[in-house]
Amino acid sequence: MSDQAHVISHEAEASPLLREMALNILHDVGRIVQSEIRLAKTELGEKASRAGKAAGLLAAAGVIGLLAGACLVTTCIAALALVIPIWLAALIMGVLLGLAATVAFAVGRGRIRHIDPTPHQTVQTLEDNIKWAKQRTR
Repeated sequence: MSDQAHVISHEAEASPLLREMALNILHDVGRIVQSEIRLAKTELGEKASRAGKAAGLLAAAGVIGLLAGACLVTTCIAALALVIPIWLAALIMGVLLGLAATVAFAVGRGRIRHIDPTPHQTVQTLEDNIKWAKQRTR
């Protein structure tokens, strides 16, 4: 067999191997992308759940504050009206309820601020997968 025929034969054998390797890499990358999407959905779902719970606390604070305020305002205004004018009794109760609502709002807002929306695990695995893909294509 001549040298030229040997080179052509070798290239013909290598071509299917290269195609198979490329297909395998594409298949692996497709699986990795699907896995990353599932991971991102899971991680973001967990973060959304925590944010929802914090928002629920804020809503509960508002409702409870309103109900408690209605009961206490009526009682306290009536009691204070025995010794001071009724308008002053209502003003005092309004200020106190405003302070209580402010505290509840601050606690809820603080909890929301501590929720980091970045899917750190997904970002890390994406970086790892990029490094892996670069090494496979070298």
